[in-house]
Amino acid sequence: MVFEEAAHEKVRRASRIISALDSPQRLHIVERLAERDHVVHELVEQLGKSQPLVSQHLRVLKKAGIVEPTRRGREVIYRLVAPEVVTIIDLAAVLGTPDSERGSN
Repeated sequence: MVFEEAAHEKVRRASRIISALDSPQRLHIVERLAERDHVVHELVEQLGKSQPLVSQHLRVLKKAGIVEPTRRGREVIYRLVAPEVVTIIDLAAVLGTPDSERGSN
């Protein structure tokens, strides 16, 4: 019974992270934050998306525990607190590559 509860918890946590990464825009945000912390307006400019849309994506990433905001005056600075998600993104990109491009036959 304890094993089943632990397995369910593991799946629940993985599902939360995978769901949060289920957006090309959120993947781009994670990639930017892996380079350095950003204020929202920098992400808006870099992604070419509206501030409300970028903020909505950041809320999803925050709720999943991937990013964390810090307020400094009028600006909110976001930082990546789960850098392991970059590995997930990298692995998904490799798995999504056709076999012919990966060198497998």
